[in-house]
Amino acid sequence: MQGAGPTAQALTATDLMALPAMSLTQRQSVSSGQGSGTERSVTFSGHLLRDVLLNTGLGGPTDRGARAATIELVAFDGYRTIFSWGELFNTAVGDQVLVITQQDGRPLDAIAGPVALRSLADLRPGPRHVRNLCGVIVRRSTGG
Repeated sequence: MQGAGPTAQALTATDLMALPAMSLTQRQSVSSGQGSGTERSVTFSGHLLRDVLLNTGLGGPTDRGARAATIELVAFDGYRTIFSWGELFNTAVGDQVLVITQQDGRPLDAIAGPVALRSLADLRPGPRHVRNLCGVIVRRSTGG
């Protein structure tokens, strides 16, 4: 995974595992297509995106230059999604943006992984669900 500092950095699986780990459980509705459905709980394990960013050089709340940054997450297939610095470091959303390495205690399958990203606080989970996460691009504002 590409890093977030002023120059590109590689973040290995070993680097990820050294970061604080956490698990979040999400309730999901599964529709049968007949108008009825069931609910199930899914537990995602991994690392908060903001912890990953801090580890790769993006400053936290005291880094005034980072406050206007945008963070773009890229999948192997080219899919992309974006977060602002403020979302990740200054709102409750940042408490639930997870770089995922396991689902329900097992490594991710080939479709989702080996690393994925989800914003579990989003009302619609699909747009910011990145399967096969391979890059993190940080763009700092050049304006004043």
